Amino acid sequence: MSDISFKNGFAGKGWLKRQWPWWVAGLLTGTAEWINYLFVPFGHPHHKFIGVTTGMSRMFANVETTLFGHSLIATRADYQPAIQYIIIGALTMALVMGWLEGGLKTWAKYPKAMLISTAFGAFFFAWGTRVAGGCTLHHMMGGFGAMNLKSWVVITFSAIGATTGFFILRSFNLTQYFKSQETRWFASQAKEYKWADGLSVGDGESSDGWLRIFLYAFMLVVAIVVLYSAFAGNTYALKMGWAKSFDKTMIAHAMLTRNLGNIIILLIIGALLGIALAKTGIGTECGLMCPEMGSMAERGERKGASFLRMPYSIRTVFLSYQPFAALSLHIFLTGLVMFLGFTFFGAMEGHEWATKVFAENYAVATGIHFHHTGMAIREMTTWPMDIFGGFLLGLGTFLMIGCEFRNYGRGGLLYITGLLIWPFFYVGYLPYTLARNFWDGLMGHYPYTATTFFPALVAPGSKTIQVLIYAAYLLFWVLAFVWAVRRGARNIGVQPSQLLRMNSEDMYLARFEKIKRDGKLGELTEVERELYETAQKDKVTEKRRGLVPERGGQLGELMEIEQGLYQTAHKASG
Repeated sequence: MSDISFKNGFAGKGWLKRQWPWWVAGLLTGTAEWINYLFVPFGHPHHKFIGVTTGMSRMFANVETTLFGHSLIATRADYQPAIQYIIIGALTMALVMGWLEGGLKTWAKYPKAMLISTAFGAFFFAWGTRVAGGCTLHHMMGGFGAMNLKSWVVITFSAIGATTGFFILRSFNLTQYFKSQETRWFASQAKEYKWADGLSVGDGESSDGWLRIFLYAFMLVVAIVVLYSAFAGNTYALKMGWAKSFDKTMIAHAMLTRNLGNIIILLIIGALLGIALAKTGIGTECGLMCPEMGSMAERGERKGASFLRMPYSIRTVFLSYQPFAALSLHIFLTGLVMFLGFTFFGAMEGHEWATKVFAENYAVATGIHFHHTGMAIREMTTWPMDIFGGFLLGLGTFLMIGCEFRNYGRGGLLYITGLLIWPFFYVGYLPYTLARNFWDGLMGHYPYTATTFFPALVAPGSKTIQVLIYAAYLLFWVLAFVWAVRRGARNIGVQPSQLLRMNSEDMYLARFEKIKRDGKLGELTEVERELYETAQKDKVTEKRRGLVPERGGQLGELMEIEQGLYQTAHKASG
């Protein structure tokens, strides 16, 4: 096994040509949250954390109504056509950063079973965003910093859903395809050694050609409609009586000709998210589950790989604890701006909710007012939907190899799975939009707390105690970041200061050298080849069943011809 070695494909390349350390992603996404909190909408900020999924559904409604004159999504005024510039910014900047790095992911291949899993995952996730009152970006990246109790509950059940998705894919030997980011030079070298990280490198066949063409066409149609609407607008809200004039429609507030300042800010927020995604592969569930997955991987190569059935690269990332470090930094930064706003200006974060009675008493005691009170769909706590929606979010996240937030970046990098989520997100919104009375009825009942703002729930009559609780909470995330860096450095075999300068690929190589020094390279290679061979056997089985077309479909065509000749000859001989 001493002949196995990896050459660093990023060696000698500039910072735009390589991946970046994980903590940079936390800094970028945290900065995006600051901008959103302080400046959106431009001139009249609502002091909210970033949300994108409702905007995504409105953008689909814009496409529907522009092309067909009616909509299955815009069944009520709050889902009327609009443009989600944050998503556009993230998708575009991920594409640009991938191109600059020379690493667009069109080469990464996945078995058909993984593509089917992605489709189901996108459906479940989109459905979950509607009934849980937001996506994992909303609840994890924003709600955690705001000390929002609803978000804590949603993400708790999201973790249960993600665990369920993990065991489902593990049973089908699909967890071998989980990685934070596909890097071609590393995957190609891994394939030479028959390591599991090489599974995504194709053998020349174009098994996703037709699907990729369809998805490119789908995305092109969306882009053309969005560009057209950015200048021409959309009058569907007027047609449905949801607005008295065009200026009162949501699309008017997202038009290039009317609201350029706000659009630029939204694009900047999206661009920061897109850069973070393209240069690290950061995601919400990856960060959340990192401590658990890392502890599993710490059991040793054999035990860790046997349980996780994930390749060396992602096990190394989990062992580094850097996804959790990036998430911790993000939550601290997001919480810090909200803490300062609350402490010094009495600004109650825009998504917090309370019952009317609690809000009135709280205002008397502290002089601070809640923005959402009483019946507030998607903001208020609700047992059935926070549990069910959270579970769907986690299940969908794992089935589609990452949360919605992460997949916007993957779409920009042209991963086939990142493109595939788009049409199935649309389908996933329909169970909610076509049955609004049923779902809104559930979301408007069974609250389990009087407010979502945890410090206010603990000490409603004392702002001082609330501030202390908030400060202690932020300190926890600072300590979590420090813990993650120190523990990760120990596992990778470097100093904490070195780890903070490493991207994922640097960590792969550093840990590889540590394993060689420890005399465990043979065990690692054996484990990786077992994972590779197991997944390859499943691919062969798929091909025999006709699930994966061979090179250009020629082998399937040849087999049909040969079978036809055989049957003709057999009948003649009979």
